[in-house]
Parts: sequence; C-alpha cells; structure tokens
Amino acid sequence: MDTSRPLGFATRQQLFALNLKSSQVCMDLARDTDDFKSIPADPKRPTTGAGKDVCGWDVARVVYGTDQTFFAPGESNMQCPLSVAVYLWQREVDQLARKHFDQPLAKIHHYGSYSCRRQRGNGSGKWSEHSYANAWDVAAFELEDGSSIQIQRDWNGPRKKANFLREARDAACGLFQVTLSPDYNAAHKDHFHLDMGPSRSCR
Repeated sequence: MDTSRPLGFATRQQLFALNLKSSQVCMDLARDTDDFKSIPADPKRPTTGAGKDVCGWDVARVVYGTDQTFFAPGESNMQCPLSVAVYLWQREVDQLARKHFDQPLAKIHHYGSYSCRRQRGNGSGKWSEHSYANAWDVAAFELEDGSSIQIQRDWNGPRKKANFLREARDAACGLFQVTLSPDYNAAHKDHFHLDMGPSRSCR
C-alpha cells in the first residue's frame, strides 16, 4: 500500500488487509509516511477489572495528526491500521474544507479512541472496538481561520456546513469498516464513530 497515491476503489480493502498482515508491515508504513505525525505506543493491557483479559493493545501508535492538521484536545492511541485510515481521511477532509470554505483544515476535535468498555446499551455483551483502540470518535473540524464545523450543531445547520459534514462522512465510509453519523441514531448525534473492526456499516 502506498499512502502517497490517490484513493481508489481498493483502498478500503488494502486498509483492512493490513489487519491480516504482520503488525510490523503497518508500523513501517506509518513510519515512512512523511507528513504523518505518529510514534509507536507503549503496550497497554489492564491488569484489573472486567476488561483485564480483553482490552488494550500490544502494538499501536500514538497519533498527533499531520504536518498541517492536529488533533484536539491532544493525541490518540490507535491500532495501526486505524491510524493509517485516519491519516488518509484527514487528507480527504482537508480537500473538502478547501472546496467548501476555501481554506485548509487545521484541527480535528475528537472524543478519543481507547476506552475499555462494552458497546453502548450492552452491559454484558460485545466489547466495543474502543476497547482495543480500534475506533475513534470525531466531534468537530476547525479551519485555518479558527472557525469550526461541529457535528451536533451543524449536521442539520447551514447548507454549506451540512454538506461538508455529509461529504466527510461519505469519505470515511470509503476508508473505515464502520462509519456511524447522526443519521444512525441519537447516540451519535454529536460525533462520527469510525472503526476498523470486522463488521461493515456506513450510516
């Protein structure tokens, strides 16, 4: 996979295939992507609690953003294939910002990636992809001039911002295994949920 090439029909399949390869393949890819600001994360495995045998990671990356676009309030720990998908998506969203607002994307505001918990509303069932740092929740986008496009406020707001958010969601659907937006349910009214788990959904 070459992260410098334009996205194509097979990009999502190539990203998912990174899950099936040696973790070092993905780590090398992330390391060699020039404007991708990330470093290897220390392994994390909880030693107590319900998730002690489930949650965490052995190999992941601490992701800060790119040379141009940073994360707020700060970095996120992500499984490596997720981090590469996020890098490619940032690039697409930046192009959308230039298209709709004539300026680049400066920051992505997020709610984080890692949380050792089960899926919402499922207290004893399937573990969330957040439990493995394999999901990321995005709340808003900030442009170079400091103005913002917030998912909760602008999803059904002014046409330009609403169109930008829907195109950003659609771009995510072409990269991540699961993309959930306010169109999915009320629990996602204020963010996009993006993950690289085994299921497939674009809502």
